Amino acid sequence: MATKWTKKRRSRRIQAVVFVIALAVFLFSGYQLLKIYLEYKKGSDEYDKLADEAARILSEAEEGQGAEDGGGAGSSPGQKAETGPFPWEELDALMRGENEDYVGWITIQDTQIDYPIVQYTDNDYYLAHTFEGTENAAGTLFVDSNIPEGMEGKNVIVYGHNMKNGSMFAGLKKYREDDFYEGHKTFRVNTKTGFYTYEIFSVSVVSPDSDTYTLGFEDDVAFLDYIARMQERSLHDTGVTVEAGDKIITLSTCVNKNVDRLVVQAKRLGK
Repeated sequence: MATKWTKKRRSRRIQAVVFVIALAVFLFSGYQLLKIYLEYKKGSDEYDKLADEAARILSEAEEGQGAEDGGGAGSSPGQKAETGPFPWEELDALMRGENEDYVGWITIQDTQIDYPIVQYTDNDYYLAHTFEGTENAAGTLFVDSNIPEGMEGKNVIVYGHNMKNGSMFAGLKKYREDDFYEGHKTFRVNTKTGFYTYEIFSVSVVSPDSDTYTLGFEDDVAFLDYIARMQERSLHDTGVTVEAGDKIITLSTCVNKNVDRLVVQAKRLGK
């Protein structure tokens, strides 16, 4: 029969084992959190560097437009300089020098969305690779590979992760709030053909297999019917009219524990 002293010794051993296990779990969890943080930081640092490079070109272009026509962000493209390329051509050349898959740059004020957009031969690669090709959970914003016209498609679908640190397309979640939508009804997308302002006509939460992700339309009637459905399910009554000849963009990210998709749709202003 075990003595009182023996029982105490066993109890201490059990407590020591439990402590060691708890410490191991704590250290492992800490390591995992540090690993995630460093991965997030690596991705953020890369995109911050790219944004700095793009900012110079974009700011110079806006200054030129402002001096020429009093414009600014969202103004129609300015005139070509006497020498040198259009500013959007300069941005395109700069980014294509970094990555030949580059197709555009998107900026949404008061969010972290200030990123390059790419298009590849499949929709998997950039889910887990940054713009510079590094493996990273942040991935890159990318156009659906099934759109042959790229950024000039009728419905340009752009995918991006909803990152916990607020990066990539996490900022789209703000559009669920009325106040944010009211103050941010437009955003800008720069492509090799120009600087374009897009006006939001629908914000919705849909399933991954929703008809929201329709790529092509048989005719104008089918396109306008699609627009009507998108506006019917919108969280906001935008009052924006989309015409048959318009081009639209669909920004998509995961929400509700990756079950649903938050979609922000807008039409390009100007042809």
